[in-house]
Amino acid sequence: MLAPITKITAARHQLVTAIELFFADRDSISIFTLAANAWEIIDALCSRLGLESLSAQARENVPVGKNLRQTYINAPYRNFFKHADTDHDASLEPIPETHLESMLFLAVEDYIRLNARAPVHLQVFQLWYLAKYSEKLDAAVAVDLIDSLQVAFPALASLTTSQQRAAGAKAIQSALQDSVLLADPRTEKAFS
Repeated sequence: MLAPITKITAARHQLVTAIELFFADRDSISIFTLAANAWEIIDALCSRLGLESLSAQARENVPVGKNLRQTYINAPYRNFFKHADTDHDASLEPIPETHLESMLFLAVEDYIRLNARAPVHLQVFQLWYLAKYSEKLDAAVAVDLIDSLQVAFPALASLTTSQQRAAGAKAIQSALQDSVLLADPRTEKAFS
């Protein structure tokens, strides 16, 4: 008999699948939709528990009159991908790479804060994202982390998008062979 699907299980499955598609350089519409769906579940759970999530921190910087979910997550892409009642002839520009990466990172970071453990895929994506955007980290506080990121993903920012994603896929494959990492209580199975 199969186990019941919990909200966190649904979020984890969607997020792991989105990361697999992302690092395989596959369909951005599916990646964004899966990541946004996972994020919405994770965000609701974080809010319910009063967790200091990245989303909660981001909301503090959203301009007055704007809403993180409605303005930045749902519009324009997520709503466009699931509704056609009023805009059946509409079209959109492709999803910017930074928008796609940020959607994934927001969901991954909040998942890890919520669950205090994560599948290898999420751990690798978190490090990959931080390596790509290491200039956003405070070097005075995160010098050891920045050094570790450069070892894990050397010169990531200088690679093409396809090369960056291939480096992430390679890191996941390597991590899935790491028995110490897989045995760590902070690592959970991607699919249950």
